[in-house]
Amino acid sequence: LAAALLVLPVPGRRMSGTHRAVRRPSAAPAAAVVAVLAAVLLPVPTLLSAGVAATTVSVRRRRARCRRLVSEEAGVLVGALEVLVGELRIGAHPVAAFDVAARESTGLVARVLSGVAARARLGADVVSGLVAAAPGSQLGAEWNRLAVAWRLAGEHGIPIAAVMRGAQADIVERQRFRRQVQSALAGARASAGILAALPVAGLALGQAIGADPVSFLVRGGVGGWFLLTGVVLLAAGML
Repeated sequence: LAAALLVLPVPGRRMSGTHRAVRRPSAAPAAAVVAVLAAVLLPVPTLLSAGVAATTVSVRRRRARCRRLVSEEAGVLVGALEVLVGELRIGAHPVAAFDVAARESTGLVARVLSGVAARARLGADVVSGLVAAAPGSQLGAEWNRLAVAWRLAGEHGIPIAAVMRGAQADIVERQRFRRQVQSALAGARASAGILAALPVAGLALGQAIGADPVSFLVRGGVGGWFLLTGVVLLAAGML
């Protein structure tokens, strides 16, 4: 740990007007030092158990972050479509409507709408710009639906504003259903977390009464393989 602290870079600060950006130190050197020490000092079963546990935590955190990003991007997209539909209803040119919606949005949605407007200004198709946004977005299916709606409106002479209003309502309903599912699963996730913590509580109780289960599991041998089996089963349950 001391070696890890020595190799960590000093965080730098940069001032720009009224905004301050702080560069966070990289965790890669510390992780490398810890990994080397673990590989040298820990038995193979204990090392594998730590790897399984770390991978499980990383996957769960990535899933939670993905759910949060989907919710945030969907909210921004719904607001942007509201602005876009409003501009189209008053007779604005699609390029101007996309520009206004981009200025009223943030993040990836703003960049996508700006790119669509730029493509349309250069003579490209709006549909191709919407489709190109799908691979880099958490809402790829929604961007594809918007592209299909725009293409159908152009092919069949349907008012663009009405079609985009329908697409916006569809996205709103899908997000509402997604939130209902997440709410319904909250209790199950809490129960899974409690069940996963019970073995840890059992180890703590064993240490308290003097049985010393931690050293039996960590020192390798039969106990180490018991530890690996238990961690793999817990990881499978959590995932």
